[in-house]
Amino acid sequence: MVYELGAEFGEYAVKAPHLHEYAHKARSNSEFEGIPLQFKKSLSQDLRLLKKFNLIYPVSDNIFIHVFKGARDAYGRYCPIESRLPPDKKNLIGKAEELIASIINEEIAQKIVEKREKILIELFEAVVKIEGSSTSPSKNKTRIAPLFLPKETYEQLKYEILTDKIGMGPLEPMIKDVYIEDISCDGIGPVFLEHKIFGSMTTTIEFKNESELDSFIVKMCERIGRPVSPRRPIVDASLLDGSRLNVVFGNDVSRRGSNFTIRKFTKIPLSITQLVKFGTLDARMAAYIWMMLESGMSIFICGETASGKTTTLNAITVFIRPDAKVITIEETPEVYIPHPNWVSECSRSGESEASSIELFDLLKSALRQRPNYIIVGEIRSKEGNVAFQAIQTGHPVISTFHAASMQKLIQRITGDPINIPAAYIDNLNVVLFQSSVKSPKTGKFERRVTSICEIIGIDPVEKSYNFIEIFSWDPITDAHTFRGVGNSYLLEYKVAPMKGLAPKDARKIYNELELRTYIIKKLIELNIFNYYDVYNALSKIHENPYLADMTFDNYTTKAIDKILKSD
Repeated sequence: MVYELGAEFGEYAVKAPHLHEYAHKARSNSEFEGIPLQFKKSLSQDLRLLKKFNLIYPVSDNIFIHVFKGARDAYGRYCPIESRLPPDKKNLIGKAEELIASIINEEIAQKIVEKREKILIELFEAVVKIEGSSTSPSKNKTRIAPLFLPKETYEQLKYEILTDKIGMGPLEPMIKDVYIEDISCDGIGPVFLEHKIFGSMTTTIEFKNESELDSFIVKMCERIGRPVSPRRPIVDASLLDGSRLNVVFGNDVSRRGSNFTIRKFTKIPLSITQLVKFGTLDARMAAYIWMMLESGMSIFICGETASGKTTTLNAITVFIRPDAKVITIEETPEVYIPHPNWVSECSRSGESEASSIELFDLLKSALRQRPNYIIVGEIRSKEGNVAFQAIQTGHPVISTFHAASMQKLIQRITGDPINIPAAYIDNLNVVLFQSSVKSPKTGKFERRVTSICEIIGIDPVEKSYNFIEIFSWDPITDAHTFRGVGNSYLLEYKVAPMKGLAPKDARKIYNELELRTYIIKKLIELNIFNYYDVYNALSKIHENPYLADMTFDNYTTKAIDKILKSD
């Protein structure tokens, strides 16, 4: 019996017969022989250690995912389990659409624009009924004969209509799956994805010909208001859920035809405590960044593509003081700020140069809005010049940047098209380097902050840039190393004076670093992992007058414990 999968499986299967049917077939599939089928209500990080697996987990009440991998398989397999119509009943979709179209008038059309999903459900339920249900004249206001279907077929048809008109069609399970990072279609054939737990996987979703793929892409782009065509074959945009979409359309610029990539972003970002727990950075590094941001230092988060730069950027924004005014400037909205005084601005691509709004324009405008912090989603071009001018005029800037080392960072900043004068480099205070590396503990690729460097300045004689690597990552032990007391130029010569410490007492600033490290660890100990819960906890500490002068002693730690545990 499939109910041997556990009581939780039984609860879901009763409400979703298609899950019961799929699990029954999967258990008898020879492809999974020797790997027992399991049901997991949620996935934990320890599953990353599995070299082979065969399990089902829920995405919603009626969408489930079956993932499996044998010991010799290069890719894991990702199989959505959905309540879809069988092939011989697909014609019902057209019939339902015709009935819905026949009752739409101007008033309903306007409502669809405002409340698309709610109105579509009402229209569907007005024209499609479950067999045996009554439709009295008073209730049937459509004055058309409804389509009566068995309950199972009714639910299948409703799911087909909603995922096609409101959702993302065949990609709907992956869009709703919180464990998915990237979705990519390379052309005709299967869709691939990057799973947060199981890594790279191939899916059972595939586009069988060019017309099917092109039709899906055109429909997807039109829905978000960024139409694609042979004249404009490349589109960068955001989906309705905030995920980043990149499309290359047709055969002119892509040898294998149309392709697309979706980078998913959740509305609730990963928190700094989650990143510490995952090992991306350690508590002392987080405390150091906290002190830098609170002191108005400018920070660049650097690394290669998909190294987790934006994730880290979102996570560290909780360290900006809660009463600050923050302006974010991006091409596609990916940065989320918990602060109430937040201005979010995005660039706009137009048919002509006059109608386009670039990051450069938004950044210049931001300087007139008196922000306490400016966050630029990514610096690539001439907006970098304005960013450094902003830093010079006292506006701290946080941004992500594509560079794998300090040498590459300086080469890109001082070269075309950014062209920052060499003498301006030390206006940037902190550079955090991040990478996707192979962990010696799990044997899988993990995101790690590999170093944090402080920029000191330029040597006028040697014409070289001086910087201190204050934190580094050890690839042997998968641990982060702090250079220790007396090695931070910024803490001793920039932050300490702001705290009122005389030069002879500057090293007392490291006591505060240890105190903040304690706070980060305490948040993890108290299981405070939600992004907004972390922000609220840090806001309590910031607003408490007893903690204005932080020193590491028993009284202060007890006070912190009391504050964090309070409602």
